[in-house]
Amino acid sequence: MLRRLFLQSAFALALLAPLGAQAASDSVPYSEKVVKSALAEGRAVLLEFAADW
Repeated sequence: MLRRLFLQSAFALALLAPLGAQAASDSVPYSEKVVKSALAEGRAVLLEFAADW
């Protein structure tokens, strides 16, 4: 039973490993052109914003 649990956990971690992303060290001001370009290259895009509600 313990071996089965270990194997299931290892399998789950192996599946999740490729999902980890690493952010670039430099942030870029928002530009629709930059976002479209990054998406076209298959890169992930993270938009950081704030709002005063």
